[in-house]
Amino acid sequence: MKKRSLFTAKITAGLEGPEVGLDGKDVALLRELARDSRQSQRALSRKVGMSPPAVAERLSRFERTGVVKQYSVSIDWSRLGLGVIAVVNITLTPEADRQCTIEALGELPELEQLTIVTGRYDLTARFRVSDQPHLRELILERVPALPGILRTETLLGLGTVDTDDFASRMFETYPEGAELGAVPAI
Repeated sequence: MKKRSLFTAKITAGLEGPEVGLDGKDVALLRELARDSRQSQRALSRKVGMSPPAVAERLSRFERTGVVKQYSVSIDWSRLGLGVIAVVNITLTPEADRQCTIEALGELPELEQLTIVTGRYDLTARFRVSDQPHLRELILERVPALPGILRTETLLGLGTVDTDDFASRMFETYPEGAELGAVPAI
């Protein structure tokens, strides 16, 4: 049985089928996409030393196998009136159907991220709201009315420290030409 590294195990978690093998060119291509996913295939091909058709085929394979889930944009939500961040730790009732609660939370447009956690709480939700009245309505009325919610604890964000994109930083730990699964030199 092939030993899986932590990194390759994570990128294949939840996928049906075999683990996705990535060679040095794949890693280089993903590193460039993580830096800027708006680059043209021609620009990517120059940076990784491959022909544009070869880059197109690899990008297609990444999409087909689920390695690349989407190409996205980073939005400054505070400039659009959603600058208040609330982290809500949620405890479920003992008889709660966790999946039902997760789906109900997922329908709230303010939900930015939901994490299933261990410890004192069952879920941690990150919401973006416009102001205190919006937060009050969300936290005191809508969230407690959802199925399975026993109690919540709300933490108000006082500011955000922007970090470099995780994918960019992770791929930077792998030396040029390294295959995924190699131990990064940290």
